[in-house]
Amino acid sequence: MAQHDYIIDNATGAAVRADLNNALAAIVSLNSGATAPSTTYAYQPWADTATGLLKLRNAANTGWITIGTLASANLGLVVGPASAGTANQVLATDGAGVQTWVDRVRSSYATSQASTSGTSIDFTSIPSWAKSIEVMFAGVSTSGTSNLQIQLGTSSGFTTTGYLSGCITSTSSTANSTTGLLLSAARAATTVSHGIATLYVLTGNQWVMNTTTGNSDTAQISTGGGSISLGAVLDRVRITTVNGTDTFDAGTINIRYEG
Repeated sequence: MAQHDYIIDNATGAAVRADLNNALAAIVSLNSGATAPSTTYAYQPWADTATGLLKLRNAANTGWITIGTLASANLGLVVGPASAGTANQVLATDGAGVQTWVDRVRSSYATSQASTSGTSIDFTSIPSWAKSIEVMFAGVSTSGTSNLQIQLGTSSGFTTTGYLSGCITSTSSTANSTTGLLLSAARAATTVSHGIATLYVLTGNQWVMNTTTGNSDTAQISTGGGSISLGAVLDRVRITTVNGTDTFDAGTINIRYEG
């Protein structure tokens, strides 16, 4: 342990050499000691043997900044991976100080739409990283009795065939569809629906769905599920009716996607 004021006084040759050796000893030991050096400089290191910490003098030379623990590997600091990672990755730790790059979970809401007109409500420009999608609707009503369903699509347009979908109500009404993923099994023009349908990527471009909805105009719920294999990456979702001609006349619909 050695400390020095780093001022070499005028003296005899032997005295100057001893002073220089003391200064060098302080340098190689990082000014180690149980108390701080009496003479300090900006950015000066100090191995504080009383606390076991490596400290660095701040730029204004008014205080010490703790860098790390002297007895620990890497001063107790977490060492990041050698690579810079790729876009949309974050650092994750294994709990033992080892960090690796992992894909971050991204989540975003679309802009909600009033379902008060038209035969369909479309959400487009869904990013390719989306692996799950929630379709949320409140107070949704249509002009007729055709069941509500979801259709998925790619950059080529919406897929209107090849669905495997079924739905049942609490009053035991059932329905199936090959043109979309069913949200209801029995509707009237007065039906007002609320609920969530959740879609997940199963593998590749195959999506599966489960849904539960409730009606506020009558004591009835609907639950269902289905799947569809798309020809390319999904980028759009449509809420419509099985017959495709009943019009929306009330409510709000939005989606949230995550990946």
